[in-house]
Amino acid sequence: MLDARKIKASFENRESSIEDRLMDNKETEKTPIVASKSFMAVGPTLHYSHRNVQRCWFLAVAAFAVSCLFWSKIVTGSFRSFDVQTVTRREFWSLGQSITTGVSIFEYPWQILVLGLLMGIMAAVPVLISQLMSFRYSLLFILAVFFLANLPGFAICLLVSCIAVACRPLRFRSRFVAIALCMAPQLLYWGAFGGARGVEPIEWGFSFAPWMCAWLDGLVIAGFVLGIGHYTRYRPGLVWIFTVLTLLIAVVVFEVSIGFDELDYQLYVAKNDPEHVREFHDHGITEALDATLRDPATRKYLEDFFYPTDQIARRAELKRELQDQLSCDSWPVWFIVPQELMYQAKKQWLLRQYELFIGRRPNSRRMPIALYYKALLSEYTPDTRVLGQKEVLHFYSDYPHERSRRIWGMLYRDFGNSPESLEARWRIAMHLASRGMFDQASELLAEAERMLVAERSELLAKGQTRSDKLLGLFRPPADSAMTVPKLDELHRRLNQSRVLISPLNRTDEPGSAERLANFVMLDPRASDYAQRLDGLLEQMEGKDPLRDNILLAQVKLIADEQLRAEKLNELHNECPQTDGGMLALYELALLKISRWRQQDESDLELKKKYLDEARATLTSFVSLYPNSFCAEQVKKNLAGLPTVE
Repeated sequence: MLDARKIKASFENRESSIEDRLMDNKETEKTPIVASKSFMAVGPTLHYSHRNVQRCWFLAVAAFAVSCLFWSKIVTGSFRSFDVQTVTRREFWSLGQSITTGVSIFEYPWQILVLGLLMGIMAAVPVLISQLMSFRYSLLFILAVFFLANLPGFAICLLVSCIAVACRPLRFRSRFVAIALCMAPQLLYWGAFGGARGVEPIEWGFSFAPWMCAWLDGLVIAGFVLGIGHYTRYRPGLVWIFTVLTLLIAVVVFEVSIGFDELDYQLYVAKNDPEHVREFHDHGITEALDATLRDPATRKYLEDFFYPTDQIARRAELKRELQDQLSCDSWPVWFIVPQELMYQAKKQWLLRQYELFIGRRPNSRRMPIALYYKALLSEYTPDTRVLGQKEVLHFYSDYPHERSRRIWGMLYRDFGNSPESLEARWRIAMHLASRGMFDQASELLAEAERMLVAERSELLAKGQTRSDKLLGLFRPPADSAMTVPKLDELHRRLNQSRVLISPLNRTDEPGSAERLANFVMLDPRASDYAQRLDGLLEQMEGKDPLRDNILLAQVKLIADEQLRAEKLNELHNECPQTDGGMLALYELALLKISRWRQQDESDLELKKKYLDEARATLTSFVSLYPNSFCAEQVKKNLAGLPTVE
């Protein structure tokens, strides 16, 4: 009986357990288990063969890296331009430097398209990779922008875009809309950092043109990839194909419309004109000299080496030593040189830039300009006379030094038809004249004058026919370093040299030609210039035809303006029919103009007197020497004087 009860209870428990299981199964069928989805989605391209996906991804990375390197090359001139130390600078994050440094869009409008195509690749391709594959596949692209393209700020914006487009909330049904929306950080970056600095307002507005082009280009790339991918089920390969196509278009446009030789010219030559380099502008040394004299270590050094104890005498002695050392192109060891006076290092750096271009682009049409700048920079010499008189570091380059003759000779020999060779002809002619080869020098000067007149007319014609579209926004780069003012100054030197070495200034007397040759190559800024003039004058007889020129050179050394004006007037009256007498009147006119301009408004009567004297002197010159080579310049000066003061 007991066993029957146990068996019955066992059956009841088993039935109850079966019913519970059935109930659990029914509840499970009613409420299915759902796996949680990740916040970052995986794109449709990863559904294909993993090996094929990786191969196409590597090709896309390679094409993108080449695009970044090409960007770096056309902007900075180097494939390796990244520098960790410059990341902290504010200018480093700006895109405006990409517009004006290297190849400027205002000189080469096709650069707008080139920059736009490359920036479009960098703006769209990483976002496409993140959308069609996954975010982790876009990291290498972002790093390429950071390091290879040297755009860390833009890389940060790309990081935000790639994260956003891979998030499920932004995985819209229209992938193109998602791409366009997620490119908003790039648009913000272009708007904040894309404008050029230090330009006119209209140029600033137009400087955003490359980034507008980049935005459109990025959308076009995305449109083609997503449009074709919609019908091919987003198979791998479309991204790298359109990256390569866009890159090829950018390279072809750049090479055809601009060229790498023009890029190197802009980077190494055009932006390094010695006349525009700050270190070779006038700089006062008074503050630097005062700071040196106040320095305890320098004062002890000067005392130990027996410099004068009197401050005025010591300063005069130090200035003489400065002049002596600068004549050798160096500073004294005791002088504390400020940054703006360190011209020697800048000079060597500029010479290296010119050499880089000359070595890389020997067949470039810009070679004459590179040689011209190199030779001109070699001529730059501190004017020690101005340093002693005004305590100003001033440079001059209008004297043909021996150290630059080889470069001028190369320019004349290899590029004799270039405008820059006109300057070379004058300097070579001066060297020939210094060796007594006056006939050869005269022929070279005459040839230079004929070419100069033609070149000047051509430059004036180009200036008159230059297009003024878009308010003169685009200005083509100059074909030559020679401008109309430079040609006018060179023309004056050519004519003056032709008159100086003409037979009128030498005789058959044995020493006459030698004295003329010596006088031609005297450097007016040299410390021994006055002594050498005295020596030449002592060798002459009273009727030597060169005598008036030497007297004029001596008068021009007089520091007192009133005394110099009197001596110039005396020389003109003494030798009115000689070239020295004619130039004396010309110098007198320039001196009177200078005195009129320097006179302040406190004494209007004196200022009016100087103006009347200047006008009278200029008028006298035109009437006495209407066919002189100075006549045109005198007429311009006369026309520039106010009629009523």
